[in-house]
This record gives sequence, C-alpha cells and structure tokens, in this order.
Amino acid sequence: MPEAIRPTSITCAHCGAEKTVGQRGPIPAFCSTACRPGNRSARRIDITCVHCGQLARVRQGTRYCSSRCRDARSRQDAREDGRYDAALAKRREENARKREANARPCPYCGDPMLHPKRKQCGKPECLRAFNAEKARAWHRNYTATTGKRYATDRYREQAVEYDKRRREQQGHWRKQYPEAAALADARRRMLKQQADQGERFAPIDVYERDGWTCGLCRLPVDPGLAWPHPMSASVDHILPLSQGGSHALANVQCAHLSCNSRKRDRVDHGGVIIIAEPAGPAAEIETLGGSSSDQGSDLGEYP
Repeated sequence: MPEAIRPTSITCAHCGAEKTVGQRGPIPAFCSTACRPGNRSARRIDITCVHCGQLARVRQGTRYCSSRCRDARSRQDAREDGRYDAALAKRREENARKREANARPCPYCGDPMLHPKRKQCGKPECLRAFNAEKARAWHRNYTATTGKRYATDRYREQAVEYDKRRREQQGHWRKQYPEAAALADARRRMLKQQADQGERFAPIDVYERDGWTCGLCRLPVDPGLAWPHPMSASVDHILPLSQGGSHALANVQCAHLSCNSRKRDRVDHGGVIIIAEPAGPAAEIETLGGSSSDQGSDLGEYP
C-alpha cells in the first residue's frame, strides 16, 4: 500500500489564503481560528455605542462599546428616573438607625458617640483627656514591666553633659573670636555709660532682691552654678540697653543664662515687662514698641 503524501501547504476553506503546514499533527482546513465556523469573532458586528457614540465591533445584541459605557449609562438612567436618590436615602436611613442603635455616651462629657469604634466624642477637651489617660496607662504599664518609673530628667542631664563636652572641645566664642568679643564689650560699655543713672549695684544685689528666681521662666536659680553653665545666674535688662533701657535697679532682673540668651533683645508680655515675684515691688516698664532684651551675662560689678 503506497504511503500517503503530506502536503506542505493548504488553501483556507473560508478565506482562500495559503497556509504552510507542518510535518506533524492533523492537517488543518482553515488558516486561523478566525476563519473557523462558529468562532465568536465571526459573529461580531459593527455598532455605534449608545452612550459615547464611538464605533465598535462587538457581539450581536450589545449596545455599548465597553463595560465602562454600560455602567455609566446605567448610573445615568438611575439618576434620571430617581432610583439612585431613593437608594441613597434608604441607605442613609439604615446607617442612621445603626448609629443610633450603637450610640454610646462619651466617657468624658457624656455626649452620644454614634460611631461604634470611637473612644471619645472628638471635642478638643475630650481628646486631651483621652491622650492624658492613655499616657498615664502607658507609664503604669512601663512601671509594672520594668519595676521603675519612666524618667525624662535624664534627657536634660544628657543635654547638659553634651553642652559641657562641646564647650570643652570647641572653647568659648570669646576665645575663638577675640576681636569680635572686644567689639561687643566696647559697644556694651558705651550703652551702659549712656544709660547710667548714677546707681551703683552688683549682680548679687539683683539676685538677692529677686530671691534667686528667674524673671523670664519663673523657676529658681541655683546659686552654686557658675558661668558659663546654662542655668547659672545672670543679670537681664528688662528693657534692653539697645532699645533705650536704663542701667538701673528698676530695669534689671535675675535670669538664667540660657533664658537671657534666648530672650536676646526682645520684649515679652506684649510690650510690658513685669519683674518676677518675689522681686520686691513690681515694676512695669512700657516699651517704645518693638522687641528687646539683652543677651549674655555680666557677673562683674557694675560701676
């Protein structure tokens, strides 16, 4: 029996195109799946989308070019005939009933909380009380776990030690910049001479008068700390010399060196400086408008 000869190419039974045939497998009758009878693409037609108006090739019975246009047209029809508004109102009523059923009083003010996951009603005072209670609970848990209280003072001690090491390594700015220090001293001496009212006093007189209390932060000043410690005592001109203040007891007060440095030449309390209690009789000095205060400390005796 003679062996059948396998053709090297075929003619598509649908479109008549030539197609190369391999050496294995069945011999196809069509050039591609598009030419097969019963293929879905063979039943597609060209239409104009009823929503966007674009031409598209889709299956028979379809009016839209894509599912996006179909959903958009469905939403548009629902809004036009009122179904969307009715469903939205119904959903809102259901949510309101659920919130009322789950309503709980706020543990801080008693107002109803409609959301089931809320811990407080959301008022600023209730939020502060909630955060404070959470912080206290954290501290109690920390104490129970470690057996000691959580101390934040050690950070202040570390900062002081760091400043001390940095000063030892870098040195004081007066030593690094002697010319600038000389100019600053000369300017300050000039301001003192112009503001001098004939009073003679020493820094210790100011410190004892004010009861070793900082007139800026209202905290006590340690007499055992020496300059340049940030918490050492210094004399602060309430109305700075650079702003026209006088070099008199009524215009000076005890202050921490760090507070005095941060104040610089500004005026606090909206333009009126009140000497801290117990600093003897309270004295108010009206400023000329603007900001003022002296920076640095003068621990030597004043003329």
